[in-house]
Amino acid sequence: MRGRSRFTRLAVSLTAMAAMHAPLAAADPEPAALVAAHSRPFTFTNDTLAGPGAAFLEAATADSQFVLFGEDHYLHDTPVFAAALFRMLRDRHGFRHLVVEQDRIAMEDALAPPNRGDARRLGALAARYPNLFEFASDQDLELLALVGRLEKGPEAICGIEQALGPVRYFDELAAAAPNQAVRAEIAALRAHALTRDPDARYSVNFLSEAGVEQRLERLRADFGAKPGSRHDEMLLGLMRSAEIFGYYRRAEAGEPVALFNNTVREAWFKRLFMDCYRRAAKRGALPKALFKFGANHMYRGKNPTQAFPIGNFAHEFAIANGKDAYGLFVLPLTGAGYADVPDWLKVMLPATPPDQPVIVDLRALRPMQRLVRVPLKESDHTPFREAINGFDAIVILPGEKPATMMLSGLKGLR
Repeated sequence: MRGRSRFTRLAVSLTAMAAMHAPLAAADPEPAALVAAHSRPFTFTNDTLAGPGAAFLEAATADSQFVLFGEDHYLHDTPVFAAALFRMLRDRHGFRHLVVEQDRIAMEDALAPPNRGDARRLGALAARYPNLFEFASDQDLELLALVGRLEKGPEAICGIEQALGPVRYFDELAAAAPNQAVRAEIAALRAHALTRDPDARYSVNFLSEAGVEQRLERLRADFGAKPGSRHDEMLLGLMRSAEIFGYYRRAEAGEPVALFNNTVREAWFKRLFMDCYRRAAKRGALPKALFKFGANHMYRGKNPTQAFPIGNFAHEFAIANGKDAYGLFVLPLTGAGYADVPDWLKVMLPATPPDQPVIVDLRALRPMQRLVRVPLKESDHTPFREAINGFDAIVILPGEKPATMMLSGLKGLR
């Protein structure tokens, strides 16, 4: 294109875009046939991935520094598949880290003796500090225990979520308080937190309460920990959590700040990830990690809640390191089959709900996306484009069911 004017280049680009939106030609394949041609079945257990889909996934991730696992939460088979995937990535491609949508202090505790590698002890820890683990299902805790057994070092699991349950933080901070006045304020905050969030479910009434962010800010100043120290970081983390949850409360009251609940949260993810990444990188080898988050956080590009998420950051960061990233949209199916699947997603799936796990190669469908989206109404085009360009494959898990919570005795979200 050298030598052409910018207007000529714009005309060429517009022509190319028009071609993407051109009507189907008589020789174009049917969308269902395209999807079928790029769908591969597989099987999995806690330990293994097998079948054509497993072989495809192994090859597709060979040059990846990061694999992004976009899930729905509190399900039984989804974390089991994540465990099998981590084993494969570790054994075949040298992955050594799991990055999760969990509290960073919780993950430090999960890797500390005697908890490390022991799902039962992790369950007892979750019961002691409800909300310390954002996801404390048996299957999630068993995944954390698996990674703790397989990998050494404090960066085997990186938790980059903001705090949900402050009581664990307050207990450690109280023990290190510089004077009685600070210790008394921590005790008052701890007691108030237990009053606001008394049950053992996902509950952030304390951290979202008006005025709590300011109290935490004063506590941080009075505590006087060295900037960047563990205790200062814990207090900063509580402040940031109160800020993020506060945006949600304020938006509910009509203030135009809902966007920041998403964008500030994603920025905090990135900050904590880079803290963990830099520590891991000091060991010499290029850190390779499996990310396990809600699907909204794993998009390449802008996600549906109008943030550039940690998933997009991971893609760009991998490129900067001369590598690739690979995004999986993990779709659980219950007994209802496709009944609850939106149309914009359904057109990327096999025509008939599968009876075994299947991976659909979106990279292969992406150049033909104008054909795949033909059945959709105009309002479904945006979420369709976000998904087919934001992920590299869809993993369908039929027969999914709720997670169990026997190890902790807590209640799940379902």
